[in-house]
Amino acid sequence: MNLTKIKQLLGIRPDHFKDSQQVIEHAFTVGGIDYYQHTDEMNMPYRRALKALTFYKELDMKCDRLYLESHIKAMENLFAGKKIGFEEMSKMKRLNDQLKERVQWALIDDHVYKIASVRFFDRSENPNDYDYKYNNKKIKHWKQHEPVKDFFLREPILRLVPFLRSAPIDLESYSTVVEELTRAHLDYIWEMLSPEQKTELQGSTGISSSEEILPRK
Repeated sequence: MNLTKIKQLLGIRPDHFKDSQQVIEHAFTVGGIDYYQHTDEMNMPYRRALKALTFYKELDMKCDRLYLESHIKAMENLFAGKKIGFEEMSKMKRLNDQLKERVQWALIDDHVYKIASVRFFDRSENPNDYDYKYNNKKIKHWKQHEPVKDFFLREPILRLVPFLRSAPIDLESYSTVVEELTRAHLDYIWEMLSPEQKTELQGSTGISSSEEILPRK
């Protein structure tokens, strides 16, 4: 039994989290980087816990804040015209159909990654708080070094989202399809937004570049 395991059993936090008031233990390793978790998830520091609640809501709605705000602004732009003709009505229907389609999806993998990014942190992070920009990079690292199925079926992830254990879908194929549909949905919405509105959305969601949220060409 190695020293790290002995410390975990004794409730001793890793040396690089000396300032933490909670007991912290190793969770898993991806791409050569160790990730940790608070042993008692019910005693997670409140600033991290609040982010987890937000992301669980997104998982349930199948829409994050960016998508919903973009959808709302696109609808407002269509209603702001002097008259609503056939073209405007067609666009409204398509926007509504997209939203209806999304809420029927089984899951959106990005939402699972977000929840995991709150629960699990590396040694360079503050375990008491959550940094959106850094965690976007952390999620990219996970995606680059481990296939969706392998990551999602890790035991720590299954405890976060038990549905994944018995999900009646091929996670790899499903993830690819959902990713492409999400890009198509956002691309259509953003065609109706002004440059100023796009800049505003980027600022409100902490996105520094439209390439981070618009579909890849």
